[in-house]
Amino acid sequence: VDHAIVLYGRTEPNRTVTLKAETSGRVMEILARRGAGINKGDPVLRIAMDDRESELIHAKAQLAQHSLEYEGAKSLSSKGFQGKAQLAQRKAALKETQALIARLERDMENTTILAPFSGVLLERHAEKGDYLSIGDPVADIVDLDPIIVRGDLTQSDVAGLETGQAANIKLAHGDQHQGNIRYLASVSDSKTNTFRVEISVPNPQYQIFGGLSAEIEIPLEQVMAIKISPALLALNDEGVIGVKWVKDHQVHFTPIDVVKNDQHGTWIRGLEEEVQLITVGQAFVREGDEVKVTVEQQDS
Repeated sequence: VDHAIVLYGRTEPNRTVTLKAETSGRVMEILARRGAGINKGDPVLRIAMDDRESELIHAKAQLAQHSLEYEGAKSLSSKGFQGKAQLAQRKAALKETQALIARLERDMENTTILAPFSGVLLERHAEKGDYLSIGDPVADIVDLDPIIVRGDLTQSDVAGLETGQAANIKLAHGDQHQGNIRYLASVSDSKTNTFRVEISVPNPQYQIFGGLSAEIEIPLEQVMAIKISPALLALNDEGVIGVKWVKDHQVHFTPIDVVKNDQHGTWIRGLEEEVQLITVGQAFVREGDEVKVTVEQQDS
């Protein structure tokens, strides 16, 4: 059977971002509705231009004037008719106007807020007519492809795992999916002493939602195991879990390793390939006891 690590976790977005305003102004138009899918570069909302366009026209006219003045000053300076101070002033005025134009153009671009990646617009924090200042939250966008299933590994389970390893995911409502380990924590959580693991699962149609409970199974290797009823498990005097069996009318106890559990029973390893387990009365005998064995025949 497949020896596997089984743990429980939850689905969560691949990444989440809160868009914020990079310029101030009143919201003029809403371009994406809450809960809708959105592609990278799609507009979310638009802020009013106000007088930005007229300011840009004015700044470009100033740029033309300052360019002429600087070229004239440079020509006069080369002929010795104007000092270096006047030339530096003309150059500074030209550079200042160029910087103003760049700022205005960037400001105009920022009036339309775009999605930085494809995903779902989870929440919108601004409505038409709201006034936004620089840094105000606009919308939350989540990336659901791939969806991430996060779990926590014990110290004994984390050893031997590596990124890229395959994993099987079973969601709370029964759907099953395959993914791969994309992240293994190198340091344990100080509160739980467990190691975070993240499984990346393709989710192109966004059919897997975030926040779902999930069972994670990470196959390790195929091992020889025997399926028994959990009722046959017993504890020895030291509290070690195992099974009791008989050979030559003497009771033996063998500690076992539980490979996995399913609805049909418990798969264990640590025994010989063929062994005579005690199925009735194991609670009344100890290792080393001499017993008389009765074998019950199962109905065919």
